[in-house]
Amino acid sequence: QANEQLKDLRAEAKARLRATVELPPADRVPRYLLQSSRDQKNAIVVDTERSRVYVYAVDGATPRLVRDFYTTIGKFGIEKEREGDKKTPIGVYTVTTWIPGKKLPDLYGKGAFPLDYPNPRDRLLGRTGYGIWIHGVPHDTYARAPRASDGCVALANPDLESLVTRVHPGTTPVIIARAVEWVTPAQLQVERDAFLAQLEAWRRDWESRD
Repeated sequence: QANEQLKDLRAEAKARLRATVELPPADRVPRYLLQSSRDQKNAIVVDTERSRVYVYAVDGATPRLVRDFYTTIGKFGIEKEREGDKKTPIGVYTVTTWIPGKKLPDLYGKGAFPLDYPNPRDRLLGRTGYGIWIHGVPHDTYARAPRASDGCVALANPDLESLVTRVHPGTTPVIIARAVEWVTPAQLQVERDAFLAQLEAWRRDWESRD
């Protein structure tokens, strides 16, 4: 057991050190933040490969990084397919509510933001399971391996608390990715324009029953 704990500590230290060396590119943004609705002020992007959670303000043309944190994901990695596989899903989700820690077992620390997994695409693909949350950790927890949860995204309690003012249930998107794809704001605008043009063409065809 001591060897396993040492292995976990080394994995955490390696992930944290990597984050200090491989900083998010200052002149680039996540490709996934293509377009937000007027009621979306922030977006959460989870880079499972780097064990990082990035918090972006999306109240302007170019998303702006405001915070980032170390995180733990599922014991058996990503691409959740079935209930109990202890994997973290990959996809776009929405925070559904906020549950304060006093209403939960200590496992969840200061609280939890449940996500809407499985979303419609997950159900279409036959994925099962439930209870994928962004949550805190037990109050006596000081070290967490990069892969240690039952599939949830687990943050240190102070980090989770800092999200309370940034996350708005029902509107804040959470993008969980294998690894973040970074693009320049100019590239993002090109893709945004192309997407909106295709969407408008689809809307016209739908209305004309073409």
